[in-house]
Amino acid sequence: MRQLTHGLPRLIARSFLAALASCTLLTAAQADPVRIVAIGASNTSGYAVGASNAYPALLESMLKTKGYDVTVVNAGVTAETSAETLGRVDSVVPPGTKIVIYDVGGGNDRDTGAGGGTAANTAQIAARIRARGAIAINAAKGSVVGSEKSNPSAWIAGDPHHHITAQSQARLAASLMPKVIAALGKSKK
Repeated sequence: MRQLTHGLPRLIARSFLAALASCTLLTAAQADPVRIVAIGASNTSGYAVGASNAYPALLESMLKTKGYDVTVVNAGVTAETSAETLGRVDSVVPPGTKIVIYDVGGGNDRDTGAGGGTAANTAQIAARIRARGAIAINAAKGSVVGSEKSNPSAWIAGDPHHHITAQSQARLAASLMPKVIAALGKSKK
């Protein structure tokens, strides 16, 4: 009997460690994906090309292909101005959001006569995102595909609402990849 009780503490310790390791592995396997929110107007929502061809969906697919466990939430709203985007940041960026990619409706600002506020609103959008504890990344499509005047083939021909083509959406998603990966750090599966 003495031999049996002498090994009992070791058996209990081993069982405890095995159970603890199982719980740790189970918790790691059940971890939620990293939340990324894309906020902006119709180019973000995919109005002219479809949501599956818009940069948020393409970026999510590209990141998953690279092994990142992410969800990119598309919070784009067609016809939204930069002031309206600013007004929605708090409601579409829940606590725990790691990254917010934002695109201001500069074309919508021009169309509605609110163009003078675009730069100020852009700065305020980034500040509001950071205040919510997320990393702010600007999806400045003009710097990737050029302006409608300088590179008309990047924009949908004849579209008065300033939409980029599906190919330009893919270029924008690809240009965001290194910025998002840098912000994610070592968040692979």
